[in-house]
Amino acid sequence: MNSYYDLLGVPPNATELEIRSAYGRDVLRLQETTSDKVAQFRAALDGAFATLVDPVKRSAYDEALAVSRKEDAADSADESDAAFGYALRGGLWFAGGGLLTAVTYAFSQGSYLIAWGPLLFGGFQLVRGLLRYLTVPSGARRAGQLGMLGGLIAVGILSAGFVGVSEGIGAQEAAQGAKWNAMINESILDVEQANDLVIGVANRPGPWDATDSSDMAKASALYARIADAVDRVTAPADLEWYRTGMVKNFREAAAITHDFSLLTPASPASAVASLDSRWNAYVEEANRLSDRFDAQRGKSP
Repeated sequence: MNSYYDLLGVPPNATELEIRSAYGRDVLRLQETTSDKVAQFRAALDGAFATLVDPVKRSAYDEALAVSRKEDAADSADESDAAFGYALRGGLWFAGGGLLTAVTYAFSQGSYLIAWGPLLFGGFQLVRGLLRYLTVPSGARRAGQLGMLGGLIAVGILSAGFVGVSEGIGAQEAAQGAKWNAMINESILDVEQANDLVIGVANRPGPWDATDSSDMAKASALYARIADAVDRVTAPADLEWYRTGMVKNFREAAAITHDFSLLTPASPASAVASLDSRWNAYVEEANRLSDRFDAQRGKSP
């Protein structure tokens, strides 16, 4: 028990009647059982009763109790400050390590390993300090201290979380980029074959014939296959515009070459001229896509 008042179950301002009543109640309860522990408790009750019913002894006891509680409060405050200081140092290491990790990651292209040491060391010391700090009586803990520790924890967690989320996004983007590049590499041969077929028809002398129509049909199938391949793959976020443009561009090429394949030797010159005009517009759009890509990435795929 903390005091005689606690032992008897009465408040510090209890009257003599209340003290006698509480003492008599407890004595009656103790009479139901006999043991060494009961005897010790009865002796403690007798001592508390004798002190609290005597005004002189009670006054002296109250003074001594007040001094003792003041000393306990001072000791608790000292322990609280010591525990807070320990936790604060850990929190500063933790938050500093987290910030250093995030800053170096953001400005050094992912080079952040140097900051994991302070982050882990600070986290370990912070946890130890918090466990020690939380054992201090709640009355000795100050809201400002708890707020400061909470802020440092938040800074460290948010900073480390930024790196973790960025790493996850980076890994996802790298996987998308790998699939995108693989698709580009696989489609190069189809692009070259389709272009060679179109150039071959354009450079072939003589009137339009079945061979020209057949080659254009083959080119149309190749362009359509390329458009489907590009449409199935997710491009990196900054190249989504390019992927969309490529799909539209190759589908247009497939449509134009398909219409070319339908020509016959009897087709009017105006039909050929119209298709030539559409093809030139397609080539210009393809060049604009390539120029925009060059401006963004510095090279064409």
